[in-house]
Amino acid sequence: MTSVRPAAFALLAALFAQAAPAGDLILTGAKPDKLYVIDAATRAIRSETRIPGADGLVGSIVPSADGRIAYVVINHMESIVGVELKSGHIVFRADLSTPEERVKDFFALAVTPDGKELVVYEVPTRLLPSEYQVEEPRFAVFKTSAGLKAQAARRFPAPRRLHMLLMRPSGKSFYALGFDLYEYDVKTGKLLGTRGIQNWQLPGHSQPDLLAFWPVTEPTGVFTSPLYAEAPVDGKPVPTTALMSLDVASGALDYRDFEPLSALIFSTVLSPDRKYAYGVYSTLTKVDVQGRKLAGRVPLDHTYYAVNVSSDGKEIYTGGAMCDVGFYDAASLEKKAILKLPGCADQALASLRVVRGR
Repeated sequence: MTSVRPAAFALLAALFAQAAPAGDLILTGAKPDKLYVIDAATRAIRSETRIPGADGLVGSIVPSADGRIAYVVINHMESIVGVELKSGHIVFRADLSTPEERVKDFFALAVTPDGKELVVYEVPTRLLPSEYQVEEPRFAVFKTSAGLKAQAARRFPAPRRLHMLLMRPSGKSFYALGFDLYEYDVKTGKLLGTRGIQNWQLPGHSQPDLLAFWPVTEPTGVFTSPLYAEAPVDGKPVPTTALMSLDVASGALDYRDFEPLSALIFSTVLSPDRKYAYGVYSTLTKVDVQGRKLAGRVPLDHTYYAVNVSSDGKEIYTGGAMCDVGFYDAASLEKKAILKLPGCADQALASLRVVRGR
């Protein structure tokens, strides 16, 4: 009988114990200029890419539908780069500002499903000799094949106070999320519809607010976010957390009151079976979506901003705020592992995305 050395046995046991499906890759960014690709199964960093000219910010991360390219907001929200994940090469760059105009993106961008176009939200300010002149916001559409000095192929007007774009699977339109929910035609820029968020009409509820900077729709195609308002409880208004969900394919928009405002502050993600939502702040929260009730909550080592889930729904990933990515069991919320980024690099508001490896 062949013997197995203790060290080898421990390694095999550790590998078989991993719950994350083979092929899941976690994307995150960190100050001042790093994009990390993490192998979710081995819980190890697969690659570290330095982004030239990031200038201290690695913000929203939007992967292409095929998982090959990650588009990243950098440079004080004034530049967008496309990073080829397998090679780490920068294959696209759009610097939005010019000597005459300072342009901020404010984290909002989306890539078409065919990977050919990138939509960016631009907030421009004209730099005059004696004053700054505030200009109207706009959407800029770039060809992703435009290389490292990309210029907008077309532009069209946009509303103020946007902070997220979500492309619809058809590629014909996209959602723009801000004080309200807007839908625009990608080719023509035509406004196709507007639905209320801050301007909703829910009986007994006050005007709501939300903090939605993390454009996570994987693995379900549904974007979810905590939303806050005063809601009636026993006839009295009480500050309440609701769960907002937007199915980017069907367009279904839903709000579900959940609990008094206390623990769930930042981002949420929906499980693959759509039965549970997971959210972070100083705790990891599990929400029974249909029952509108707490299904579990555990304390975290520190505040986290970003959360995501494995493609099979068995593991929860936490990131943002500091320099570590956490791995938690989705059923029990038990902490399974913590991965520290090299040099304890701060992730801040970087997105935490999951793509399938190639």
